[in-house]
Amino acid sequence: MMTSRERVRRILNHREADRPAIDLGGTSVTGTSGWSYRRLKQILGIPGDRVRIYDLFQMLAEVEPEVKEALGCDFDLLPKQKLMMGLDYGAWKPYTFWDGQTFEVPEGFNPEVADDGTMTLPWEPGSPHKMRMPPKGRFFDSVPDPKASAIEVPHLPEADWQFQPPLIDEWLERERATAKALYESTPRAIFAEPPLGAPCGYGGLYGFALKMMTDPEHCRDYMMRAGEAAAHAYAQYLDAVGEYIEVIAICLADFGMQDREVFAPELFGEFYTPAWKLVSDVVHRYPDVKVWIHCCGSVPGIIPHFIDAGVDCLNPVQWTAAGMDLKDLKAQYGNDLVFWGGAVSTQKTLPFGTPEEVEAEVNEVLDIMAPGGGYVVNAIHNILPEVPVENTAALFKAAREYRY
Repeated sequence: MMTSRERVRRILNHREADRPAIDLGGTSVTGTSGWSYRRLKQILGIPGDRVRIYDLFQMLAEVEPEVKEALGCDFDLLPKQKLMMGLDYGAWKPYTFWDGQTFEVPEGFNPEVADDGTMTLPWEPGSPHKMRMPPKGRFFDSVPDPKASAIEVPHLPEADWQFQPPLIDEWLERERATAKALYESTPRAIFAEPPLGAPCGYGGLYGFALKMMTDPEHCRDYMMRAGEAAAHAYAQYLDAVGEYIEVIAICLADFGMQDREVFAPELFGEFYTPAWKLVSDVVHRYPDVKVWIHCCGSVPGIIPHFIDAGVDCLNPVQWTAAGMDLKDLKAQYGNDLVFWGGAVSTQKTLPFGTPEEVEAEVNEVLDIMAPGGGYVVNAIHNILPEVPVENTAALFKAAREYRY
């Protein structure tokens, strides 16, 4: 049997392995809610009741090595020094939520709790942008600044442009030490999700789409300068950790809706692709490191531009959206992209089907996507609290037992 790293390297390079690569908790968008994770530990017979929440906005659990071993997972997420709301990773405390369940949360988590149980706290310290969990909620909602307009075309004068600054040596040294320690202690491939990113404009995706259509030269200049700054930071980061990781994220934005792209695909090709390629070219100086993005929704028209931009891995493969037929995706782009996710419908089968239906759908997806490598098993986005734990177990059982 192959080791996880051997398996991952073959599959990420479009070669078959002994079985498909499997991911749960290897990224912040391929994980599981704290509530569902506790039940998963119980059904797997993993001792201990501890559930640590490292992503408070999504209420994601940190998946422990024992659980990954039981499920056959092949990826570990490189721990982040800073979490959402400016909280530190590494200092934890118990916090009891509305249903009496107690989770470990970052020590600085101190939400305002209203009489009806609503929890509110700033997105970042001092920010007017809030996050709020309603009564009996199981994750936080984003509450934008009420003064912000949703319909105006944004304009940021060139004098006010701000880009990714160079990374600090001390921070990079801590990242390198963490990556080296994880590499030496885990058999799994390491996924890096640093606090960086390929440029996505300003004013939100919708606002910047309007700006691209009305002020193209401004947007082109902005994106290229942002790409240059991001590329420099990624070069610094990879100089520190590149020898220890297999995959690095450059974007988690959703350019798709259920039935179409957020904006015309040609806009992505004109403005995003050249700027992103500055970043991906830096990553590809490290031949064993792959460029990874998360993008929900219907994006068939943007996928060719992703490839031109140097993207190697696309998550979450939402085949329940328009134009995202798996057979078509594999046939058209299977030699260029690693598809990461989409093993089961998270809108229908995973939450509402039976374990037998989940296993059947996973096997059907794997018959399409696994041959020739280039496929990593995960659901479409994170596993939510309402998903029956038996269905979650069935998903990973089918993946673990699948053979080409």
